[in-house]
Amino acid sequence: MDWILFAFALIICVSYGVQTITGFGSMLLCLTLGAQLMPIERVLSLAVPISLLQTGYIVARYFRHVEWRLLLTRIVPAMGLGMVLGFWIAARAPDASLKRILGALVLILAVKELWQRVRHSHASTRPLPGPVVVGVMTAAGVVHGVFATGGPLLVYVTSRLNLDKHAFRATLTAVWLTLNSVLLVRFVAAGRIDSEVLRSLPWLVPAVPAGIFLGEKLHARIDERRFQLAVYGLLVVAALVLLLR
Repeated sequence: MDWILFAFALIICVSYGVQTITGFGSMLLCLTLGAQLMPIERVLSLAVPISLLQTGYIVARYFRHVEWRLLLTRIVPAMGLGMVLGFWIAARAPDASLKRILGALVLILAVKELWQRVRHSHASTRPLPGPVVVGVMTAAGVVHGVFATGGPLLVYVTSRLNLDKHAFRATLTAVWLTLNSVLLVRFVAAGRIDSEVLRSLPWLVPAVPAGIFLGEKLHARIDERRFQLAVYGLLVVAALVLLLR
């Protein structure tokens, strides 16, 4: 196990600790930090199979918290359509331009929501209009098809549906389990899960339960308002990383 693989294992531990707490963020953190160590294509080839361990665990354990009607009738159809378009764009558009557009949009949305919550700690959150919800979910699917990091946009729109933190985390995790399974099949068909990836995965797998353990401990101790602030704070950080990279 060389130092690059060891460093990436630490990134995975932190990333899945964060996702266990919030329900999102692992792929974006793995991608942005892991890209400092290896090509983005290699990062995704390692991170997508690993993601199924954490997402599978959360969905299996918190099955009853998943909002299945929301997942199956709104999120998956909209994001699935967006992913198909994202696959097409990924083969044609420059990565740098797409990342900056995504970063700017997410930063605007996240700062707006943080400002509202800091100024009005007890204000209720009004759901977005139906067409806006579908549009943003489809856009999240496009981003997921391109970068496997559609979390920021989906987090924004889902957080406006007034789910409690347990349903929020479980439902988002079910989304990533579904969509990343599709991505893995695509990677296998494209030959991206090669012998080097297969040799590396056993060294990375132990980082996932370590991250889950840390995330579970912290998730149980965070109250609802702090949870919301943490979600949007993470979105701000993620957006800045995309803009400055």
